[in-house]
Amino acid sequence: MAVCLLIHIPGGTWEQYQQVEQGLGEPRLGEGQSLHIAGIADGGLRVVDVWESRAHFDRFLNDRLGAQLQSAGVGQPEIIEFPVENQVSS
Repeated sequence: MAVCLLIHIPGGTWEQYQQVEQGLGEPRLGEGQSLHIAGIADGGLRVVDVWESRAHFDRFLNDRLGAQLQSAGVGQPEIIEFPVENQVSS
């Protein structure tokens, strides 16, 4: 089942986000990822992702994202996960 991850990185900056994005290169989305939204709010970086499963996200984190987060000095994220029951987009 698809999952939505609401990710908050306290103190995370847009510059760090851009550094991570550049380090990841192409493809921009990970395998099994259908949505990625990011912005600054509430004193840090906020990300909303939708993945086919939590296992897809964990693989992306271990294989590609983790090293880029560490390189950019990004702190420990707070993650809220919930199952996607419905997704509508244009």
